[in-house]
Amino acid sequence: MKFRLFLLLLLTINSARTLGQEKNNIMPIIAYWGVPEYATNKEAFRTFSECGFTVSLYPYSSLENLTKACKVAEQYGIKVLGSCPEMKTSPTKAASILTKEQGFFGYIMQDEPSVPEIKKLEVIIKQLRSVDNKHLFYINLFPFSDPKKILASTKANYPEYLKASSSTPCQQISFDHYPITTKGISETWYHNLEMVREESLASGKPFWGFALSVPHDVPFSNGNYYPTPTLASLRLQVYSNLAYGAQAIQFFTYWTPDGSDSFHFHDAPISHDGKKTKTYTIVQQMNRELRTISKLFYGAKVTAVHHLGGTNIPEGTTRLSKAPLNLSSLKVSGRQGAVISQFKKDGHHYLAIVNKSHLKKLGIRIKTHNQTPRYITKTLEEKKISNSYSVAAGDILLFRLE
Repeated sequence: MKFRLFLLLLLTINSARTLGQEKNNIMPIIAYWGVPEYATNKEAFRTFSECGFTVSLYPYSSLENLTKACKVAEQYGIKVLGSCPEMKTSPTKAASILTKEQGFFGYIMQDEPSVPEIKKLEVIIKQLRSVDNKHLFYINLFPFSDPKKILASTKANYPEYLKASSSTPCQQISFDHYPITTKGISETWYHNLEMVREESLASGKPFWGFALSVPHDVPFSNGNYYPTPTLASLRLQVYSNLAYGAQAIQFFTYWTPDGSDSFHFHDAPISHDGKKTKTYTIVQQMNRELRTISKLFYGAKVTAVHHLGGTNIPEGTTRLSKAPLNLSSLKVSGRQGAVISQFKKDGHHYLAIVNKSHLKKLGIRIKTHNQTPRYITKTLEEKKISNSYSVAAGDILLFRLE
């Protein structure tokens, strides 16, 4: 999907793209297709900031326009993930200028490359990095949605594809997988998360996940399409990524892309002509939740992820067979079941339960061994634990176990 969009950009901009991340204590909330080049102005970045994003990702037609965007974005506490033709034609010159920009976040190298393309990108990354070692280099990967397609396009199986990316100087592993369509939830989404998490642990590099915020068609799918996002559908994607250990959340897209007859993009938070849509408020609310909850997950170490409840657990995942620390039992009701994530941060053990349905609520029953476990609200307040909870569609439930 985004590969085709990227090709459209290459025709008009001829740029290679990159992504970066500053080292601070705030989880990046990234808008893929953020504020476009032609809308580089204070009003556009102010509106972007008010939606709750911290990083705007967009490819630029020139180094001059990229640096201009960085300067405007900086005034609103925003960073720019950008690319420009000079990154390829004059990499050391481009890096010497961008390394000084306070509003610059990193270099977009390419979206959904093959393994041979990844190896070629390493040459450019090394040239840029020889001058600028402060910013990140970003490659975004294909999803594990069609194994045959992956094998053909990358010349490697999916774990090998992940390894090729993690072996580069890129500081993170990024992949896009949009699991919710009108036909239901992707059967390979959780398997994809499992494989990305495994490579993240093996390489020591964090992974970044995606949530879909622009409805559009699924080409060649006989009427199947990506529906308009709801708060529940965004929660399911965002909180599942966090449960698996994601250290940044990316939204595709903020500004509605145009120029594509294949996808018919519409109703992203900002329309083609720069106006807010009904999706803006939904994404804004999601980001408001995320900015608070991410404080618990950013820098945390996810120690185990399991699935519980439902008729069958997804392929590639494992069912929870033992109650988490200081709990004597944990049961869920609901057809879809839940993701059960256990993680550590600042010397404490935590538990996250994500409702895997974006349509129906989930029932939770808990028995504890002692008085240690505490319920954590979405505003990160601790309260006495109860025996039962109802989790809204796609939502998350949090506990401190120790």
